[in-house]
Formats: sequence, C-alpha cells, structure tokens
Amino acid sequence: MTALPIARLFGFEIRLHVSWALILALITVTVATQVEALAPNTSSLLRWTIGGVASFVFLLSGLAHELGHAVAARRAGMPGGPVVVFFFGGAANPTLEARTPRDEIVSALAGPVISLAIGAAFLLIAAAGGALGNLVDGVQLVIAEVAFFVGVMNVILGTVNLIPAFPLDGGRIARGIAWARTGDPDAGLRFAGVTGRRVGLTLAMVGFLVVVFFAQEHATDGLMLALCGWFLVSSGRTIERMVDLDALLDGIRVADVMDHDIAGVPPGLTLDTFAGQLLDGSGGGSLAVLRGSDLLGMVGAAQVRRVRRDRWADTRVEDLMVSGEALPEVAPDTTLRAAFDQLRRSGLDGLPVLDAGRLTGIVTRRAITEAIRARLQATAKVTP
Repeated sequence: MTALPIARLFGFEIRLHVSWALILALITVTVATQVEALAPNTSSLLRWTIGGVASFVFLLSGLAHELGHAVAARRAGMPGGPVVVFFFGGAANPTLEARTPRDEIVSALAGPVISLAIGAAFLLIAAAGGALGNLVDGVQLVIAEVAFFVGVMNVILGTVNLIPAFPLDGGRIARGIAWARTGDPDAGLRFAGVTGRRVGLTLAMVGFLVVVFFAQEHATDGLMLALCGWFLVSSGRTIERMVDLDALLDGIRVADVMDHDIAGVPPGLTLDTFAGQLLDGSGGGSLAVLRGSDLLGMVGAAQVRRVRRDRWADTRVEDLMVSGEALPEVAPDTTLRAAFDQLRRSGLDGLPVLDAGRLTGIVTRRAITEAIRARLQATAKVTP
C-alpha cells in the first residue's frame, strides 16, 4: 500500500494514498470545465480556482469519512489508525478486529453516515446559492458550483460504500449482521463474501446488457459498471478463500511453527555477503539484524529485491532493514492467522518472536505456508 504520511489529527497518523494526485487533478479539470460551460464569461483564474477548491474540499470530506471509521473503532477498543485516505473509500479490512457484532457494524457505518451527512449539507448550501440568483455574481457561482459538486460526490461516496461487498464498508456491515444472527464471525465473513460476489455478478450483468442494448449512448458507462462488478466478484472470492484459510490455521500458534535457531546479521554487513542465499531460500527468507543480543530490525528477500545487484557491495543491512514502529512483533502464543496478517501488512518475509522482551525465534512466510500445506494433507487423508 503506497500512502504518504501528511498530518496527525485526534491522535491518528493521517496517510494519503498516492492515487489522490491523479484524482485531485481530474476533479480540478472537471469542475473548471463545468464552470466554463455554465458561465463562459468567467475568467480563467476563477474557473481554476473553483476547480482547485472543489478538489481540496472533496479531499477533506474523504478524510472525514475515514476519520469517522477511526474514531468509532477507537471508542470500541479497536485499533483505529493509521488513517489511510483512499479515493472513494473501499479500504475495509476483512480481518476481524471488533469484539462484538455491534462494534463491527457501528465502526463500519460511521464513514458512510458522515459522507451522507456532508453530502446533504453541501447540497443544501448549493440550493441556497442557486436561490440567490445573480445577487453576488462570481461569489455565488463559486459557492454553488463547489457545494453542488462536493455534495453529489459525498452522497455517491456514502451510498456506494453501503453496498454489501468487500472492500466497501457495506461488506463489514453485512459481516456484522450475519455474525449477530449466527454468533460466528467466520460465518459472517463468508456471508459477506458470498453477498459481495452476487452483487458483483448482478452489476456485471447489468453492465453487459447496457453495452449490448445501449452501445451508442452508454457503452462506456456499461463497461465501467461491468468492471466494477468483476472487481466485487473477485473480492468476494478472495474473502471466501480467507475463511477457508482461517479454518486451516485454526488452533495453530506461532510457537508451533517458529524457527528457534535465529539467523542474524550485524547492521554493518553488506548485502553481497548473504543476499544470494536469502533470495534462493537457503537463508530462511528472513534474517534478524542484531547488535550482540539486541534486536535492531529485520531484513528479508522483499527488501533485498529493491536493491540492484550491482549495488549489493555498497549497501549495508542497516540501510534497508525494517525497524522501529514499522516492525511488528509477535509473541509465541499469537495465533498463526494474526501473524500471517501482520506479515502481509508489513511486507516482511519474517517477524521476530519476543517472549517477555527477549527474542526467542522468527516466524516466516515459509513456515506458515508449510503449516497450511500440512493441514491440507491431513484434511485430504481424513476426507474419504
């Protein structure tokens, strides 16, 4: 996930996804073009100012959407940060963090509710601005055009995110409702996956029919609808696979699969001395960076691949190791499923296992893969 830290609000680190660079540019151009069509006599400076203001206000409303999730999650005792602002939301995490179905529903619903409230408020401002007629001329145009655009976009943002499919917020709401009815969070997640897949199939079918029967007028709209449907179908299938993965890893702890023989390297070592072994798997896939017995960080194949081979001799471990707050830690009694999620989010190939602050081992992607393979083989033997 490529997101840049830009601020800190209410105790949350705010990160902006890089896709916003393109989105802000597109919104600015779109709104400026609309203003020119509505009022050809407006100056170029005013048109671009209106476009820039509209894009910035929509960015702030997107931030409010995500902050709504974060604040609601923190009140429910869940980790609410960092707050990553994506375009149009769509960042709901299928990994369960809520303790109750109610917490899951409330934290998921907070974002769309805020977006719909913002949308309604801006549409009222736009309506009031339109009612003023030309009393304030250019100022009225700025207020009405920006308010209308931001209002419509927020209504769409809130409504779309209520669709019961991951990665939209509605997927979490559907999971919470099914969890409340069945008492089983895994059943809730499977329900959300199946529902999302069905919604996606419906959208894809509607989009296909639009392309076939209204090709001249709405071919692009139909194609976009079909692509969105395909995306939701793919996400639904991914969710169902995650439920199957949870079942395979159920009952396994980090202590059951971690490597007790800790492979470590000093921070000043250059990559050319060990990178080849790390990449071909003989190095275990991940190494602890140690100064004596003190853990400084972790380095794995994923970090080594970012460095060109001709720079290995000049690159030290400390230059690319993952350390500090960016380095997750697990305990021996951590579930293997939770460790897998932390590995996936961190982009690491291995995590340090600490017991009472002392490094006791490393749990790697390879160890988790072998545990899954062993469970699959055991299941195959039991199943007639």
